[in-house]
Amino acid sequence: MNPQQIYQLLDKAKINYEVIHHPVVFTSAEADRYVEKYSFARTKNLFLRTHNRKSYFLYVLLENNQFVEKTFRQAVGTSRLSFVSLIELKQILGIEPGSVSPFNLLNDQDKQVKLIVSRQVLVDNDLIGVHPNDNTQTIILRTTDLLKFLECNKINTRIIND
Repeated sequence: MNPQQIYQLLDKAKINYEVIHHPVVFTSAEADRYVEKYSFARTKNLFLRTHNRKSYFLYVLLENNQFVEKTFRQAVGTSRLSFVSLIELKQILGIEPGSVSPFNLLNDQDKQVKLIVSRQVLVDNDLIGVHPNDNTQTIILRTTDLLKFLECNKINTRIIND
């Protein structure tokens, strides 16, 4: 799904959002340079899998928080994890590195990826910034609207304490 298709779905759902266009970015720190005047929850999105490749997770946490594998595994009840390969990123989510975001799950045809969101993302700010499957744009919208939108598109979200 490309950004225009995502915008159409957001418009159809009557969700307010703002689009910020910027140069290609590969990290949340790079993206911050282009959206520094905006106030929203700045996150990082980690695409993880179990070693046996039976479970996949997209984990959204605040960009300044450290990923603690043991805490995450305990919260979701899973075995040891690793990051997905570039091939899996392309095959499962249909995106290139630097574009990982909750919107990618619209591309997950087999619904094999579980969306996990840190509770702190919801608590710290009313707004969130996410890529629309393209790392040259950031969409700013209400965090609750994003979650409702994903749910309406059959993407369930699990909120965890971390």
